[in-house]
Amino acid sequence: MSETVNPKFLELARHLRQFTQKEAAELLGVSQGKLSKAEKGLQPLPSDIIENLQTVFNLPLSFFYQSTDASQVGHLYYRRQMSIPAKVLDALDAQIRVQKMAIDQMFDAIELPEFDWQFEQPSDELTPAEIARRTRYSLGLHRGAIGNLTVLLEDHGVIIQKMDFGTEKMDGLTSITDRGRRVIFLNTRMPNDRMRFSLAHELGHLIMHLSFVPKHPERVEDEANEFASEFLMPEAEIKSSLKRITLPMLGNLKQQWGVSMRALIRRARDLQMIDDKIYRNYQIIFSKKGYNKREPINLPYERSNMVHDVVELYKTELGYSVEDLSSISHLLPDDFKRWFILNNSPIFSFNPTISTFRRN
Repeated sequence: MSETVNPKFLELARHLRQFTQKEAAELLGVSQGKLSKAEKGLQPLPSDIIENLQTVFNLPLSFFYQSTDASQVGHLYYRRQMSIPAKVLDALDAQIRVQKMAIDQMFDAIELPEFDWQFEQPSDELTPAEIARRTRYSLGLHRGAIGNLTVLLEDHGVIIQKMDFGTEKMDGLTSITDRGRRVIFLNTRMPNDRMRFSLAHELGHLIMHLSFVPKHPERVEDEANEFASEFLMPEAEIKSSLKRITLPMLGNLKQQWGVSMRALIRRARDLQMIDDKIYRNYQIIFSKKGYNKREPINLPYERSNMVHDVVELYKTELGYSVEDLSSISHLLPDDFKRWFILNNSPIFSFNPTISTFRRN
């Protein structure tokens, strides 16, 4: 193996393990200046230090010799919205980038369902709500609540990956892998009844923002919320149900539409079925009852199946072990299990098939 590692992966590994440059240098036994130059590609690391990389970062040496992943972690403006410490956000970026590269490696031999969503950019003439209505129509969702949203997205070529973001300040993130696969990452720290709205919110980003430079970048989060609200709670169907709402009514509507009580109250205000005073009163009630952290009435948990099914196909049809899968993903088994086995469900919906199989 060449002594020249990819400098981008030195920094990526450091962020993944949340080490400062000084901490990483001390653990590796080099000066911070030498590590800094190595991360910038100005000076190679000595061979004995390279051998220490796998121990210090708990990653196989092959990790550091991969080709640079040129894909964006998230849409162009997502970092601007985050009030998250840089160290935590860098670690999240690193986790997502590493998982995207592993997904590309694993899915290389798999035929995914066709990605057939229509991209549309919001404008003064075309609102996010109208885009949501068009999207529902194109999917044959003409009336009523959407059933299993996770299965719906997976059946249309969107990979859904659930993971711990290391913070509660962010619910989801949409990204595209280096090989063009669309992935929505969802934070396992969020309450279950926020999961569907967050998934619809990220679908809004995928349809409206990832393929365009937003005309109004300061509006992208509001646009995704507007899309999600109309997609999950169509105005024409839900508006009349939001008159004179009570807590028991909110519980019934929550079960009917598969969204949180907080999302329903926000929808009622946005559709002008309640005024700002009533909206604020409900916020106070929710806060006193602890509903901001955990609402009553649990919604069915929608499990993501695609990644699990691909892992199972490798194991059962191709005879791969977890160690084999970790190796082709340039990870050690602990990380592979945590990200791609423990976070996924044994419930099957997606049936992957082998295309041109290549053992790397």
